[in-house]
Amino acid sequence: MADIRRPLFRFVLSRATREGDTAPVVETLAQAVRFMRDRPPSADVIILESADALTPYRAEIEALTATSADTNSQYDYYALAAAMEHLEGGSDVRLALLWSDASERGERELIGAVPYVVSRGRFGLPLPVWRVWYHIHSYVCTPLLKRGHERQALRRFLSLADHAGAAAIEFPMFEAESAFTQALDEVTGQQMRRVEETDRHQRAFLKSDLGEEEYLSTHIRKKKRKEFNRLWNRLSELGEVRFSTHDGTDVEDWLKRFLRLEAAGWKGKRGTALKADREQRAYFEKLCRGAQAEGKLHCTELTLDGKPVAMLSSFRAGDGLYTFKIAFDEDYARFSPGTLLMLKLIGEVLKDERAAWADSCAVPGHPMIDHIWAERREMRSVVVSGAQPFGDFATRYVSGATKLAEKIRARLRKHYHAFRKEMENDKND
Repeated sequence: MADIRRPLFRFVLSRATREGDTAPVVETLAQAVRFMRDRPPSADVIILESADALTPYRAEIEALTATSADTNSQYDYYALAAAMEHLEGGSDVRLALLWSDASERGERELIGAVPYVVSRGRFGLPLPVWRVWYHIHSYVCTPLLKRGHERQALRRFLSLADHAGAAAIEFPMFEAESAFTQALDEVTGQQMRRVEETDRHQRAFLKSDLGEEEYLSTHIRKKKRKEFNRLWNRLSELGEVRFSTHDGTDVEDWLKRFLRLEAAGWKGKRGTALKADREQRAYFEKLCRGAQAEGKLHCTELTLDGKPVAMLSSFRAGDGLYTFKIAFDEDYARFSPGTLLMLKLIGEVLKDERAAWADSCAVPGHPMIDHIWAERREMRSVVVSGAQPFGDFATRYVSGATKLAEKIRARLRKHYHAFRKEMENDKND
């Protein structure tokens, strides 16, 4: 294994690292079996190279989650371990545990945890690029940094990347209004690093001091409210309709019902349902079991005579809630059960003593949730230059290629949805 303290290219580092930035002391842990707990950490950074290697540091990671100014349910210990073990690309992920300077007694505390991947050849660029990890199910990548230590932790991570020879560091999908954002802007400004923004968008968010009825009457047009009431009443004509939330006490039964409901719909027909892929299913099951054990699983159901017609899995983080996967019975699509469920969730969140807000984690401009959840959360993605001489060029290149790739994907999605709509119309004719 290469020494992380030695740059992969032999050149003189630029201003960002020359000005008093010494190489951090780094230790790596590939498997938990190699862990020795007979002394406190002596390194500035400990790099964990597998899901198994996270195990010895579970208590520290959970403590960091509880003391971070920002929330990220996907970087909770149970969620990160499940993703690294089961999702594509997880074996290439490294988790950088960032430690404070040693006290007089040699004690250190964990002040940051950042999962990342290193790629060479990103968009054809023959230089190493670091990227905070996001995967197919990612909805937020805000790094977890200990409250009050955000700048120290971020400097340590950037120093780690610099001394490993990173040309650029990508920070995708983080909250624009966060302690991390403030630290990033300040640190990159002080170190005169180039920062290129590759994305900024808003998504539906729920946070209000209003009660349920007042919220609905304030933010949803009367005509639309009448339509939703009509759909609820029509569904109720078929049997007893009940809306409920719970913490997944019987998590195994919940998982079976959710996976079965999702697989019965269009995702099952396309082969993209979680149940259709062994690793995807294992990830979701481990994720929900881990969240339930920590008291962080939030389950929402809409049932007709006890049969689920819509289900939503969400995860608690700090004083908030992140919605994750929704499934509904397409036999009842004419009643919009998914929309009815999300409408009912408004009242549950507003009266939930543990949840001050809920993040839809939806794509911007979502045709359903954007019309019923009135608030917005702004998300950003940026590329930051590394300290090597080609850092500015690499940052501009990766930024431009990222934005171009997204434009192409957006155009392909538009054509795909138009094709699907045409196929459905032909089928109905």
